[in-house]
Amino acid sequence: MDTYQMPDLRLPFATATHPLSGLVQESTERWCRAHGLLRSPDVAAKFRALGYGRVMSTLCPHAPLAGMALITDWNSLFFITDDQQNNAVTTGRTGLYEDLVDRMRALIAGDDRDTDLGGHPLLGALRDLLDRTLPGRPPAWAARFRRDLDLWLRGHLAENSYRVSGTVPDVAAYIAVRRDASTVLPTLDLVELVEGATVPDELYRTPEYQTLILGTADIMCWINDIHSLHMERDDPINLVTVLAHHRRRGVRNAVADVAARVAARVEEYLAAAEALPSAMDRLGMPEAAQLPVMRCVRDQQSWAAGMENWDRTDTIRFAPSEIPEPGRNASYVQDLLDRSATGGRP
Repeated sequence: MDTYQMPDLRLPFATATHPLSGLVQESTERWCRAHGLLRSPDVAAKFRALGYGRVMSTLCPHAPLAGMALITDWNSLFFITDDQQNNAVTTGRTGLYEDLVDRMRALIAGDDRDTDLGGHPLLGALRDLLDRTLPGRPPAWAARFRRDLDLWLRGHLAENSYRVSGTVPDVAAYIAVRRDASTVLPTLDLVELVEGATVPDELYRTPEYQTLILGTADIMCWINDIHSLHMERDDPINLVTVLAHHRRRGVRNAVADVAARVAARVEEYLAAAEALPSAMDRLGMPEAAQLPVMRCVRDQQSWAAGMENWDRTDTIRFAPSEIPEPGRNASYVQDLLDRSATGGRP
């Protein structure tokens, strides 16, 4: 891979950390252990060093602890599932992962009558989260949340189809599939719950709100693509790789191009954030309904800036020591693909 200089990717957003960040990290580790997602003391220690609770504590830094814990448990599941997605390609077992995704999608759709959990920890953890999240929620919100969860898993399947075939998606296809698979959209749905915000469909579909949620996803994904580039040898699911391949710019220039795209997307995002109150006024939303929506916008910005810092300094996920040998996984990835992957618990 060509050498390149890491650009300054810090974002012009205010960020904060939940004052109970340490408890959030401990809470999500207990939840993961209880559901068999951390199957040895060594894996649990790696989980602490990864620090999913720390990064998620920047998302809703002023929220009640229970809401913060729910969002963090969801994101621990997202990260661990992401590791199994990559594990499937690395070990040549994409069929096992596709079967697992089919069963996860059935749970998400609410059609779990024929879903055999089979003691699988990811399925049990997903069911627990759905049971904690969906009952009593507004039907429109629940339908959107289920849709965004399904987009996540369909995005995983699309990403892995590119990986298995060795095909590099074009830029537009890459942006769409990366956004879907990122889990930013279902996470932002959860932020609405935690902040007590009501985002009606007519607001959700406005250009302003779409720019905010899709812009959050794009900004975070593209920054992560640069931070994780050294971990992803020839992985087609990286915007640097996509631009280097299709634009024939070389890695160094492609990194600079991605950084420029991030800066442009940030400007679009800031313009949409400034315009959002006027959009809500046009829809007749009272100030009391607008305030929690603007808290969600504040949270988007805090999380994006917090995750850039986490990518850069606060996790082992992208540490040079974790670069895997060809055909192997990073040391923090445990194998949960098999149907009987219940294992012992630390």
